[in-house]
Order: sequence, then structure tokens, then C-alpha cells
Amino acid sequence: GKSAEHMILLNFFKDNRVAGIGVLFILTISIFLRPFIQGADPGSASEIIPFTGMPFYQLIFGAIHTTPVLNRILTLIILTLISYVLIRIAVRYLLLEFRSLMPALFFILFSMVLPGTQQISPTLLGSFFFLLCFAILFDVHDKAPDTYMVFTASVVLVIGSMFCLKLIWFLPLVWVSLFTLRAVTWRELFFPVLAYLLMALFLITWYWGVKDNMSGLGTLLRDNLAFTGSFRTYHLSTYFYYGFFLFLIGLSSVFIANRFQTRKTMTQKIYQVLFFMFVTGLLFYLLIARFDPAALVFLGMPVSYILSNYFHQKKNHWTHEAAMWVLLGLLLFVQLTV
Repeated sequence: GKSAEHMILLNFFKDNRVAGIGVLFILTISIFLRPFIQGADPGSASEIIPFTGMPFYQLIFGAIHTTPVLNRILTLIILTLISYVLIRIAVRYLLLEFRSLMPALFFILFSMVLPGTQQISPTLLGSFFFLLCFAILFDVHDKAPDTYMVFTASVVLVIGSMFCLKLIWFLPLVWVSLFTLRAVTWRELFFPVLAYLLMALFLITWYWGVKDNMSGLGTLLRDNLAFTGSFRTYHLSTYFYYGFFLFLIGLSSVFIANRFQTRKTMTQKIYQVLFFMFVTGLLFYLLIARFDPAALVFLGMPVSYILSNYFHQKKNHWTHEAAMWVLLGLLLFVQLTV
């Protein structure tokens, strides 16, 4: 309509596919610009953290912290893949009224702004498999009971756990999500446990049978399950930025709750799962990852849909456009100060 003609950001991310992808790409690159320019200077905000993780992480990415540019490029690739999957899920399960780049936009703005998030980490890689696991789980609603789809999703989560073992803490979320999506059988509830037992068998075989080093396995598990993070203080700009995000999430949640009754049943159930993902992601960030900024990705995924749903509503164009500009202004403030 005419009222929406002068909406610059809304038109880019809601409708204008090619131009929107271009703007999203420029925005993402600009967030990563300082890390690329600074390299990995020790003590700078862009310092590369030499993460250690599970065997798959060590094998594939063990030395990635010594090559900063490659590290950032791979991070951008993984971010692009996650963004693509988020958009595909929204389209497949009718989470939004039309195809949109907004889930990718909000995911990147929420998850990838702080130092420590703009590089390869076990958490980032694990989050990709976490999302794929749920992309498969969302499909169980019209499948017969005892389908192996639940086992497939569990195996995907376990592969992610071979990068980031702390994904194991999301097992209760898998069970709650299954119960929310449809009636489940006991066998389906056991499938995730079976997948983790297979991982344990693989690790024991490798450490005991091949490396003859069972104490090494104990050390690996202890190191990867340890609660190592602690609260860190940031510049005031960060608290303004995430405070505004929380304000928007509050508005969006009220909007979804009021609108819930008009939704298709399956879409409604998926939004319930997204709510559980948000709560679990918050608990994971506070209690398990102990304020590790890399863990914001687990919150960023459900947040991306909750906010997109709100910004897709037909009314209040000007309010939404203003909110987007405020968010980008605060993003710039964070980029200049943190």
C-alpha cells in the first residue's frame, strides 16, 4: 500500500528479495569489518579465542585460531548456512505470512555482534546441527508413530555434540518438543538416548581400543562439560542494544499470544516449541555456558521468528520502520564502542 512505499528497511527485508539479500550481505560484512581489519591482535576486541572442543572440532578446526582471516570467512559461511535454514523453516511451516529475509536479519543482529561471536567456536558449529535437528523434528507431526525421523534428528544432534558436547543439555528440549508436536511412543523418547549411547560407544572404542588412553576420554568429557564462563562487563552500548531487543521481544510475545487462536494448528505448535527453545536457550546461556557470548546463537534462533512474526503484521508500518532504524543505530553504537 501507499503507506508502506516509504519504508526503506521493511521493504528490503520483507519483500525485495535480491536487493534485500544485498543489503543483508553488506550489513553482515560491516559487522565483521573491524575483526577483519584488526586481524587478531591480542588484547583487542577482535582477539581470536583458541577454543578447544570435542574430537570432530579438534580434527577439523583445531588450528583455525592461528589463521584469523580464514576463521572469519568460515564463520560467515556457517552464519549464511544457518540463516538459509532459518528462512527455509519459516517458508516450509508457514511461520510467517510470506517469504522474508527477516529471520536471517534478526538472527545475525542478535547473535553475532559481540566480540567472541564473530569467529569459529564449538558452540557456533554445534548450533548449526542443533537447528538441523529441529528442522527434522518439525516434520514428525504428519508421520506415523515410531518413525525413524526422531532417530535421524537425534543422530544430527549427536554429530553436533561431537563438536560441542554441551548440546547434550538440550535433550529435555527434544522430548518436550516431541510431546508438543504430537503424541509420541516410548520408543521415540528412547531414540535420543540411543543416539548418545552410540556416541559413547564410538568414543570408548576410539580412546580405549585405538588410542589405549581411557584417562584421556575422562579428561575430554570433563573439559567439554566444564562450566567455564563468567559474567563479563561490556560498554553501556551493549546493554542499550540488548535492552531494546528485550523490549521488542516482549512486544512480539504479546502480539503472538493475542494472535495465537487464528493460527493453523501445526504452526501454533511450532511457535510453542520456539517458546520452549527460547526459555531453554536462556537457561543454557545463563547456567551452562555462563554468559559465553557465543551461546547467544541458541537464543537468536527462536528470537528471529518471534520478532519476524511481529514485524510482518500489516499495521504500524511507521512504528516498525522506526524500531528497525533504532536497532541499527544502537548496532552502530555497539560497533564503535565495544
